[in-house]
Amino acid sequence: MELRSIALATTALVAIATFANPASAGNSYMGKINLGLGYAWEDWSDGAESSQDIDLNYTTLHGSASVNVPYNDRVNLQFDIFGSESLDEAWDCGEVCGSFYGGFGAGLHLNYRDPEVGALGVFGTVGRANVGYDSSTHFVVFAGGIEGEYYCNVWTLSAQAGYLDTDESGYGLVKEAGFIRAGAAYYASKRLKLSGNIGYLAGDTTGSNSASDVTEWNWGFTLEYLFGQTVPVSTYLEYKGQSSEAYSGNSTDGDRHEVRAGVRFYFGGGDDLQKADREGAGFESPDIITWPRFDGS
Repeated sequence: MELRSIALATTALVAIATFANPASAGNSYMGKINLGLGYAWEDWSDGAESSQDIDLNYTTLHGSASVNVPYNDRVNLQFDIFGSESLDEAWDCGEVCGSFYGGFGAGLHLNYRDPEVGALGVFGTVGRANVGYDSSTHFVVFAGGIEGEYYCNVWTLSAQAGYLDTDESGYGLVKEAGFIRAGAAYYASKRLKLSGNIGYLAGDTTGSNSASDVTEWNWGFTLEYLFGQTVPVSTYLEYKGQSSEAYSGNSTDGDRHEVRAGVRFYFGGGDDLQKADREGAGFESPDIITWPRFDGS
């Protein structure tokens, strides 16, 4: 499974945080590790009269880890690793109903941050995404751009803008795409966090016909509660949505929805979710596993 490599990389990230010396006040060696299950459903429709709509339903396994490594009391490096995959392959039910969805990647964030005001920086991420549903088709995907956060009492406002591409061509693979994303997090208490984000992506894709322009909206909502006492551990419930449309050639559109739940372990930040985000690994890499997926291919 792809997540085996994620587990090995997670061990390395934890080792970095464990043996590092404390930094100056303001930013710290902090990190988090999460593992969870999900259920996804996809609906894809092609404008061609001879085509057949695609309806997919499958369970997923996902995991990630992040660690913040401060250079000084303002400049930080954050390292991310992440992976996700379908537990129900396309032909598990005797016909096409599952998916070969999945992939893995790594991200790097460099930022200047004042925990009392906000943060501004750049990011880059690279990995492999499987866009196939009836066959396994992996492609290298990479993205980079700028990002920032603004801290306002119990609110954190965030924004991200960048470019996503691949050096390969494949059926149903989104490429040469610019994207923007905005989000907000509300800390009801130091143990309860509610967050949401919405994003827009525009690029090209190759489907059953010639290359098409494609637009995509994506969004997500998360509820997280930190219940651990001796060991800071939280549980979370998350919803991720995506709606895509090709507007040149045949009209093709599709929707993807996924509900996730899991546990998240924090290290280095105590029992305060706001502190963990504003002084630790608070940035998020773009979803290069799911965003490049178009036409259910």
